Order: sequence, then C-alpha cells, then structure tokens
Amino acid sequence: MEEVPKVQNSGVQPKLKWKTRVLHGEFPDRQFDIDFWQEQGGEAIWDAAYGMIEAVEEMKYGRKPTLQRTVTRVKRRRS
Repeated sequence: MEEVPKVQNSGVQPKLKWKTRVLHGEFPDRQFDIDFWQEQGGEAIWDAAYGMIEAVEEMKYGRKPTLQRTVTRVKRRRS
C-alpha cells in the first residue's frame, strides 16, 4: 500500500495507507471500512470526524466551529 501524508488538526502527521477495492454488481458491506479505520487508530478517526465538523460549520455559517458557552450564577438564599 502507498503511504500518503495527511494534514491533521492535532498537529501530528501520521501516514494514512490507501486501500482500494473493486465491486461488480453488489452492494458493499461495511467490513472494509471498519478494518480501514481500525488500522488508522483513534487519533486519525478523531481528526477525520473533526474535519467533517469544520467543513459543515464552514459551509453553513462561514466560520470555524466554536464551543457553546453557558454561564449560570447560583446564589444561596439567606434563611
């Protein structure tokens, strides 16, 4: 398999390996995808998922994703 460098959000640059398959007249099962992502590891999965989140946020709102911030002030009543 050919190794291809990948730009990631985490700053770490592991190598993704390309895998291909050819199907004729049948619907693909998910095992190929499961095996591929298990080989990549958790960090690559996270980076791919976060990259999709960034892309959707950019398409919908034209910005990078932000965290929701909620501030609640709890004040004790005097008894």
